[in-house]
Amino acid sequence: MNRFAPILVAATTLALLLPGNAVAQIAEFDLEVIESPALEGRHFGAAGQYELLRGIVTGAIDPDDPRHRNIVNLDRAARNDTGHVEYRATVEIYRPVDMTRWNRGIYHTVSNRGRSGAAEVALLERGFAFVQVGWQGDLTSSESNIVAYLPTATQADGSPIVGPTLEEFIFDDTERVSRRRLTYPVASLGSRGGMISIRTSQNARRQTPEDLDWVFVSPTEVEITRPAGFDGGAIYEFIYEAKDPIVMGLGFAAMRDAISFLRYEDTDTAGHANPLATPGLPRTAISLGVSQSGRMLRDFLYQGFNEDVAARIVFDGMHPNIAGSRKSFTNYQFSQPGRWQKQHEDHNYPGDQFPFTYATLTDPISGRTDGLLERCRVSDTCPKIIHSDGEAELWQARASLVVTDSRGQHIEQPDNVRVYLIAGVRHGGGPGVHAATPTQGICQNLNNPLALSQTRAALSIALQEWVAQDIEPPASRFPTVANGGLVTATRVGFPDIPGVTYSGSYNPLSLADHRSMPPMQGAPYTVLVAQTDTDGNMTGGVRHPNLAAPIGTHTGWNLRRQGFAAGQQCGGAGSYIPFAATRSARESAGDPRASIEERYPNHAAYVRAISDAADALVRDRLLLQSDADEIVALARGSRGKTN
Repeated sequence: MNRFAPILVAATTLALLLPGNAVAQIAEFDLEVIESPALEGRHFGAAGQYELLRGIVTGAIDPDDPRHRNIVNLDRAARNDTGHVEYRATVEIYRPVDMTRWNRGIYHTVSNRGRSGAAEVALLERGFAFVQVGWQGDLTSSESNIVAYLPTATQADGSPIVGPTLEEFIFDDTERVSRRRLTYPVASLGSRGGMISIRTSQNARRQTPEDLDWVFVSPTEVEITRPAGFDGGAIYEFIYEAKDPIVMGLGFAAMRDAISFLRYEDTDTAGHANPLATPGLPRTAISLGVSQSGRMLRDFLYQGFNEDVAARIVFDGMHPNIAGSRKSFTNYQFSQPGRWQKQHEDHNYPGDQFPFTYATLTDPISGRTDGLLERCRVSDTCPKIIHSDGEAELWQARASLVVTDSRGQHIEQPDNVRVYLIAGVRHGGGPGVHAATPTQGICQNLNNPLALSQTRAALSIALQEWVAQDIEPPASRFPTVANGGLVTATRVGFPDIPGVTYSGSYNPLSLADHRSMPPMQGAPYTVLVAQTDTDGNMTGGVRHPNLAAPIGTHTGWNLRRQGFAAGQQCGGAGSYIPFAATRSARESAGDPRASIEERYPNHAAYVRAISDAADALVRDRLLLQSDADEIVALARGSRGKTN
């Protein structure tokens, strides 16, 4: 199927609307108010009520513009009558119903796998306009998700581009027969032109047992008959001949152009008004990317897309969150932006190689000199950056490489960058220590409930104040080699807790040569993790009140249990290991960690410790007062856990 087909209907219109020397990339920015008031009609502080706008942006870029020369396969995409390559993308905006209450700030969130929605209450109360723009072109569109409609690359004669692609599957169940969707259609459905193998872990030998089988169910679905003797956590690697690669890097340009339009233009070339147009008033724009979206945001910056086609800055501020040291598998042929490299998963995809840092370094392993800010420095479009990770990113996303060189030596951050490590949290954070009962799933330990989003919200406010008012954000708070906060996994000092295995397992990284499939692995990089105290809680970073006054051990790592690749890292779940309630109980169990009764003589003392820690974070602008109040209230209501 030609993914460019939905766009071709607009080609004639675009050819008329876009003059050959046009600076503007946007032909149509056609949004409608679909709910007003939105968000159940709630009022958010001085901003009041919000309304939701949704629609499609249609744009076209000049393939000959030097800013676009590195978009993979752009030269193989269909062009309209003016020689431009077209795209469409979903746009969703939440704005105050009364736009006089708008704070003149665009708060853009990079959609994660097409998910949509408004931001945290604290940000709504401050009057931002919230924007999401589709950028990922391999998603199936729906009435509510955020997607991009990007062209398919073809050969010069219009025939399909065919090439090898790799899919990795981990089923995490005990079914015998399983089906999975393929990112790209198979080149020939009638062919058995594919190779499948199975292995127990990333470094284990690939095997092809006789009872391992597969069949194409459709051009984009494969059915795998799983062999005996392998558990639910085994890795299936399927390499096949695919066709119709999407020009996925065009998604970077779609995001760039839509935000640039909202910042700088009053109308599109079709006459639609900019829904955020406020003549004579300045607008600022910051972008938050979380997880996959944080990796995309680092990649967007690295590949030079923070400069629009009129040489203007796109985002004044960026906040990559829980991205670690990685970029994304986006601007490649047969790319798969949703891939997420972890210790047990997805090692054979690009997007995690040098450069890792905002500072420009020379990497002795690859022999390259580079940094994430190199392109924006040339165009004078570098944003102010707050980069924040959780503890899980040290173990799963090699976050230490953001603050060290390739050999694990400390580096200084550029003046426009602040870095923060949110201690003791899982990937994305949990619902809160007192907000839900932790579960275990396929992991050995309970999943970590410690919250992360409250710290992220405070950092987002600090970024906006930095951008709009030039108020310096809090000083970076990331463990370092110099202060002993970053160490090798063998020197962590994790306590010997009964029933808990500390193996030192983390996600390693080596130089990869992706000219072969799977890639050849070269020399290793030095990846460091967090030093812990006698409770097993990490010592550095931003410590949530529930970690400063703990009732258990909170880690960024967990291990898979028996039957699911036992001993390998358990995704981004993190661990929660509660303290014993009493001294006698912990002595009976042989637990070296002090019990709750030894730490807090009564419940009031526990609440006071939480409150003191929250107050300190508020003073440091690392926690909002409203969130501090909620944390203390939940602690006060948790009497049964601390008596």
